Amino acid sequence: MTEQSPTRPATLADVAKLAGVSVPTASRVLNGGVRGAGGREEMRKRVEDAAVRLGYAASSAAQAIKGGRAKTIGLLVSDIEDFGSATMIAGMMRAAEARGLSVAVRATGDDADREADLLTRFRGERHRAIILATSRTTDTERESALGEQLEVLRDQGARIVLVGDSELDYPQVTVDNRAAAATLARELARAGHRRFAVVSGPEEQITSRDRVEGFLNGLLENGVAVDPAAVVRTGFNRDGGYAAVDALEDRLGGLDVIAAMSDAMAVGAIARLRERGLEVPRDIEVTGFDHVPMLGDVLPDFSTVEVPLREFGEAALRVAFDEPEAGGGRKVTLAASLIVHGARVGSAA
Repeated sequence: MTEQSPTRPATLADVAKLAGVSVPTASRVLNGGVRGAGGREEMRKRVEDAAVRLGYAASSAAQAIKGGRAKTIGLLVSDIEDFGSATMIAGMMRAAEARGLSVAVRATGDDADREADLLTRFRGERHRAIILATSRTTDTERESALGEQLEVLRDQGARIVLVGDSELDYPQVTVDNRAAAATLARELARAGHRRFAVVSGPEEQITSRDRVEGFLNGLLENGVAVDPAAVVRTGFNRDGGYAAVDALEDRLGGLDVIAAMSDAMAVGAIARLRERGLEVPRDIEVTGFDHVPMLGDVLPDFSTVEVPLREFGEAALRVAFDEPEAGGGRKVTLAASLIVHGARVGSAA
């Protein structure tokens, strides 16, 4: 845990005092100006350790703010190039602009160390709110470390909102992934499909896990069981869907549907199937989750769950700014819609 006061962010002077050096020396250390062996190296380590203990992050923008808060929101996503993330970012920017704010977007690449580093940088940037739209996991050590990072940011005055389900005790904006996936599975089974493979992200990712479990349960309700070996877990992105087709190589001839747990994964799966000489949906159907509009343009009969990605931004900022400060446990669940073979069939939950 850090040692700074919960009422204000740590300053450079605080760091210098704790490290036993002058403010100019602390500034040079934290801006890369002190290197070398002997006493200098020992001094550099004292200053850097003090900065970590106090939760201080150097930032020219923060210096310009001089104790206030920037008119910005810090948004953390897993993959800035992902179709779903791009749509959500656009919605977040639109909602922020309506409030006279701008959005600083950072991508973690689903890397825990990078995630921690970016959140440390956010301390110095002094955003009014931090929105986490990254893939949360069941890794208790990782999530505990993240919780400590968020606690520092909250104590410094930033509002924290999570997009997606998480065990962390912060307000959340999400959809019911289990229910939506189960509804899609039921509709596909009722359409006569019986032979399924499922491709999704790592099991420790909560969104991925919930979608897979909901989908498999929806099939079971209609008498369809999926061989566990036909559930492929890989990267939760386009490249993961592409790789999943190769993992299913021996099963492709006997499948009715490859159910991808994101539209990005569906794109990768479709691309690889076509390289193998298989047409979608003539030879095998591929379904998705999230609803990227361009897929519907290319595949008029595409089936997916429409997640209100643009609306996440407005909902997250409403929780952050327009309501009394929410404690842990506050959850806003947005409605998802179902699209089956190109036709909207109503609510997915």
